[in-house]
Amino acid sequence: MFFLSLSLNSLSSLKSQINDQEGLNFEELENYLKTAEIEFVDKESLSGRTAPWTIGLNNGTTERRGIFKHLNRPRPHMLPDSYKYDIAAYELSKLLGLKIVPPVVEREIEGITGSLQLFLVDCMKERVRISKKIEPPDPEKFQNALEEIKVFDNLVRNEDCLNPDDVFIHNKDWRVCRVDYSTAFLPDVELIPGCYISRCSRKLYNNLLNLDSELVKSKLMPYLNNQEIETLLRRKELIIGIIQQLIKEKGEDAVLYSM
Repeated sequence: MFFLSLSLNSLSSLKSQINDQEGLNFEELENYLKTAEIEFVDKESLSGRTAPWTIGLNNGTTERRGIFKHLNRPRPHMLPDSYKYDIAAYELSKLLGLKIVPPVVEREIEGITGSLQLFLVDCMKERVRISKKIEPPDPEKFQNALEEIKVFDNLVRNEDCLNPDDVFIHNKDWRVCRVDYSTAFLPDVELIPGCYISRCSRKLYNNLLNLDSELVKSKLMPYLNNQEIETLLRRKELIIGIIQQLIKEKGEDAVLYSM
């Protein structure tokens, strides 16, 4: 689980970041995370099982914040939890043409290697939206975004499927992001129990069909072991089969949608 616990004053000062992030692509944001100077390291403001740090960043023109996770217990550890799985999820999401996972890179801070992810600002958690009964301006579009995350969570076998504490909604345009994949990629061919796939975006479905296995291996090998990659590829085929069966039963327009 991923917690944000900045003070109101700190959060207010961060809101301006969202404006200059909107015009940048993920590659530019990745470069920023890799090269911006470290202004400060706050090891206390965030809580959670991975004890992440808040990192102040400045490239000379723009100040931003990042989340640094350094816990690295990859499989076959009995309690696997690794920042490398967060990076693998991001790299896979890019291969699929998704913008579900906020930009994250590997970086060394204070002599420790970990993942540095862009801090989400001007957002609310899905749990907050549910508790306050805030309805989205476009319910169908919002539900479609959640369905896309559900497909991706199954693909990477993230047991915390659609965890409302890890789903963030941008206040301005209701774009949806998903954070915390540090326990994902369980080497199990089966999909997540109870996390049923009922619909999928046309873009994601087509990209799953065209996803090159060798490219997946080359991109994810630095972060996953062979078994994790092989079961991922088998889950991809299982998801494609489920979607094709749904299309056969319900018709393409009832299953595939445009984002």
